[in-house]
Amino acid sequence: GAGETLLAHYRRIHDLVEEARVAVENLNNEPLGRLRFSVPTCLGASLLPTLYRVFSKRYPGILLDAHTSERCVDIVAGGYDVVIRVAQKLTDSTLTARRLATSPLVVAAAPSYLAERGIPAHPTELSQHSCLGLATAKQQAIWQFQTPNGKLSVPVVWSAVTDNNLALVVAACAGLGFLYVPHAVVANELRQGALQQVLADFCKGIDWGVYAMYSGRTPTRNAAVFIDFVREQLPTLDRIERWPAVPTRAVAETALRC
Repeated sequence: GAGETLLAHYRRIHDLVEEARVAVENLNNEPLGRLRFSVPTCLGASLLPTLYRVFSKRYPGILLDAHTSERCVDIVAGGYDVVIRVAQKLTDSTLTARRLATSPLVVAAAPSYLAERGIPAHPTELSQHSCLGLATAKQQAIWQFQTPNGKLSVPVVWSAVTDNNLALVVAACAGLGFLYVPHAVVANELRQGALQQVLADFCKGIDWGVYAMYSGRTPTRNAAVFIDFVREQLPTLDRIERWPAVPTRAVAETALRC
């Protein structure tokens, strides 16, 4: 229709404008100006201190403008230079996406929960456990696993839902139930022992990607150095101490209500 034709022309014009802006920016030797970006909450909790401490010293001319959310933000309307997302697959074909890393899915819970409720030996047992999930409009309480006989769909019961993974990690560390998330989301807590992985054999081969997304064919100069820095930091995220101590149950329940 007319609307779709107009939108297609708008996107082409936007791409041309972006390419022109990138070309002008690349004439400068040093990256300068505001860098508006969005990262998932758990990656942000680990990345932001390093960005402000290390990246800002490396590129003092860049002003970091951070947004943390699991939500798929509108890059163009929101004025974002780059968005980092952890996803099984990307659905917006109008954006350029660069995969920075892969992250396998893991099922994990706090040692205190496992001591009280037991360690499941098979994914179907999760139906009898408390499980924590992201609340989205289309999401059903179904977790997918891999078995020698093929894929297995397991219905689970949400004991708590929220709109961000950071709150879910707090809840899981406090013993409120199981998470089923990419390893990158809980790498720090697994290394610390605040969470313990289970059912690893049933998660093999189920990998998500960590992506950098931007509009246009080429990232801005600021976005390009940011993407390179994030890729450089991803392997070290599990060694960053996000928490001074394991959250208490009260703290977790408060986070879920926010």
